[in-house]
Amino acid sequence: MSAPPSRTCTAERPAARIRDFAGDGRGTSSVEFALVALPFIAVLCVIFEAAFLFLSQQTLDVAVDRASRALRTGEFQDRADGTDPADRLRRIMCGRRTVFFRCDDLRLDLTRTGSFASNQIPPAYDGQKKDFVVSFGTHFECPEGSDVVALRAAVPVTRPFSFLDVSGSAMAGGRQLLTTTAIFRTEPYSGKSCT
Repeated sequence: MSAPPSRTCTAERPAARIRDFAGDGRGTSSVEFALVALPFIAVLCVIFEAAFLFLSQQTLDVAVDRASRALRTGEFQDRADGTDPADRLRRIMCGRRTVFFRCDDLRLDLTRTGSFASNQIPPAYDGQKKDFVVSFGTHFECPEGSDVVALRAAVPVTRPFSFLDVSGSAMAGGRQLLTTTAIFRTEPYSGKSCT
């Protein structure tokens, strides 16, 4: 028969186990990755969404610049073909170019006045309803020579990570409204119609 274990052996055994556990480095990479992964993935999501919104806004700005040039020079009126002018202007904006928004969702407001001081730009976003202003996209006043024109375009874009909203223009369905405005004076042409 063997002798019962002494008290000192059993007391040392848990201490040795704790010492061995504390010194064991297996699995530390997994634990460190778990601690860093969530913030890292969140930062990647923010970067991806910011890049997408930046590209969408940039293509909208370029499209409005292209449309403004056609209106300013009278080229838009020269190419009138009897179709709806707003649809025709939308086609000029989107055309065969790469855009990061749906052209079917693009709304335009075109107003004209005689001076820069009296031009009122209609708002596109209704903060209460978190949607378009009901009347936005219904004004299309064909410019004439030497008019001051305000062209405002607005389009909702889908946001993959809509919970990260910092813009204040969030819409239902995880979308955000992008807007851009161009104000310019047309060249002194005369007698041109948009239809």
